[in-house]
Amino acid sequence: MDWKKVWWLITMGLLCLALVACISARLDAVTRHPDNINPDAVKTESSPLTTPTPEPIQGEWPDIDITLPQYAMVNSSKLLASSYVPDVSQIGGSYMMFDTAALPYLEAMLQDLRDHGYGVYVGGAYRSYSYQKERFDGKCYSIALEMGIEGKEIWLLPEYQLAVQEAKKYTMEPGASEHQLGLAVDLYDKQYVATNYDHMNQRFYEYLDSICANYGFIKRYPTRKLLLTGWDEPWHYRYVGVEAATFIMNNNICYEEFYAHYVPDFEY
Repeated sequence: MDWKKVWWLITMGLLCLALVACISARLDAVTRHPDNINPDAVKTESSPLTTPTPEPIQGEWPDIDITLPQYAMVNSSKLLASSYVPDVSQIGGSYMMFDTAALPYLEAMLQDLRDHGYGVYVGGAYRSYSYQKERFDGKCYSIALEMGIEGKEIWLLPEYQLAVQEAKKYTMEPGASEHQLGLAVDLYDKQYVATNYDHMNQRFYEYLDSICANYGFIKRYPTRKLLLTGWDEPWHYRYVGVEAATFIMNNNICYEEFYAHYVPDFEY
């Protein structure tokens, strides 16, 4: 018997099993609960990959000062400083925090949902830079281990950057999350074990989308705008004020399209 050939076959079989386990773990990570993965990272099963066509604009563009904090564009190209800390207050009935000036609008919207029979659950609100960094670093480290990168200071290894780039597909890097603004909130109709939009109460979001602008909020990362925003998070709502929110929601545009009108050199 050729033992070298036998050992080679066994080794190849073990490598195949390890590869299957790794792929399975990566797919499972996409729909984990926010306690295990940043909600910014979660994609839905039905995310479109087609380029959206420009929406026909109805009505006059709002006369606003785009430089005000409530209109700030935050993403991987426009990072918030680690020193940026908004004025936030506790959301009633929750340990989470939200922008103090916009909080009455959020609480009024939550009460509207409750009045219409929805047991709304706040799954995420203000997050500090350090908290976001902790989550992002944890994701990088987890992916590095899955890649087989090991060591006491693996973040110093050149190959660790591969894990960093992979982590950006699932979790926003520190400074890139709107949650640091204190103006973003993740809303669900209940506390989910797995954040998968396709399995959530669609009537809840249909109603929320119909009223959110009345309180100054927009659906920030709608599925059909994935290629413009870079994220598919239909449960993430952002406060921009009633005037801007009404225009955005009425015209079915995403915030990138709105922002680009006032900042012509903005790229997305």
